[in-house]
Amino acid sequence: MQKSLALMQSRWQGDGSMEIKIVSERENPLLGRKEIWIVVRSKETPKRSDIVTRLAAELGVDKNLIIVDKIKTVAGTSDAEVYVKVYEDEEHLQKIEPRHKIEKSRVVSGDAENEGEAKSEA
Repeated sequence: MQKSLALMQSRWQGDGSMEIKIVSERENPLLGRKEIWIVVRSKETPKRSDIVTRLAAELGVDKNLIIVDKIKTVAGTSDAEVYVKVYEDEEHLQKIEPRHKIEKSRVVSGDAENEGEAKSEA
């Protein structure tokens, strides 16, 4: 009952290009993290870096503590279901998450991103 009430009370938050709605949020004290299911409404499948940046701003946490675990698009809609883990600290993150997931979820600055594109073109 509480879960359905929370779903009804949740609202879409967004700037027009990408809207986020938190569907469920669960504390996992054993692993030192929050596990969050969100729905992202966007014209295209959202990038992990966009989700991390937006969610960090919404939750007021460091971008480096957020791991986007899964992005699943919903057929026939402009929605994507996303499973995100928000860690309490870097120590828990490094102990639990595989290195490749950490690297995939890291937000790359614009300059480094452009350098990577230039190298791949050469």
